[in-house]
Amino acid sequence: MASVLNPADLLKSFQARAEFMLNADRHMQAVVEMLGDTHDILKKLAGVVERLDSTIKEVEKRVGGVGQVIGRMDRLEEAALNIERATMKVEGALTALPRAVRTRITKAIPGSTSSNNE
Repeated sequence: MASVLNPADLLKSFQARAEFMLNADRHMQAVVEMLGDTHDILKKLAGVVERLDSTIKEVEKRVGGVGQVIGRMDRLEEAALNIERATMKVEGALTALPRAVRTRITKAIPGSTSSNNE
């Protein structure tokens, strides 16, 4: 379908463009104001980021880097799992002993009762 040229639409479009061109100084002023506002916002944001960065550096100086903290937590978790495995092995070994020996062992341990391990 061929496009139809509408002289009224063409005239409106030309008037809008001419008005914009004649008032370019006002539009430019608005752009400059927006750029100034943007500059102020970015300046404040840079200050916030700088304070945050200094806080992070202070924490890292006290505690160590994040990698070190994560490494320490991993080692603590591994130690806890090793203790748990060792405890389970001791409990398993105790249950393999004859009842008379278990009773003597549990009586010798302070705070332990023979009924807990039977």
